[in-house]
Amino acid sequence: MAKKSYSGIFSAILYLALGILLVVFKTETINWAMTIAGIVFIISGILEVIKKEWAGGAVSLVIGIAILVLGNIVKDIVLIVLGILIAVKGVVSLIEEFKRKKKSVIGITFAILTVLVGIALAFGNGLDIMLLVCGIVFIVDGVIGLIAALTKK
Repeated sequence: MAKKSYSGIFSAILYLALGILLVVFKTETINWAMTIAGIVFIISGILEVIKKEWAGGAVSLVIGIAILVLGNIVKDIVLIVLGILIAVKGVVSLIEEFKRKKKSVIGITFAILTVLVGIALAFGNGLDIMLLVCGIVFIVDGVIGLIAALTKK
């Protein structure tokens, strides 16, 4: 009789669940995760204060409150900065590609796509697209992991 890997099955189911959440709810999934993280930090801070661990408790409380209050603002700022950095990297790659004696169509295409992804992430709806792609990858990984765990001997 084949011995099933319960940790592998559990991991695969988690990947599937996360993938489905990302595909269906996209940015709402991140908002939920940030809310949960903020609540966990606040509870942790309260528990630390109860144990008279004042410094750690205070830091956890401040982090939790900051996540809950400023989470979306910070997320938006990070996305803009990350998008701009990705776009700049794409521009630099494009310039380097044009400096080469032997130009690569694939290199030029990839550089242009990098610029477009950066712009979409910074100023458009790029986050939804990235979350959709990540969700699909998680779903595929979950299915493969589940099949592997269930057929493991």
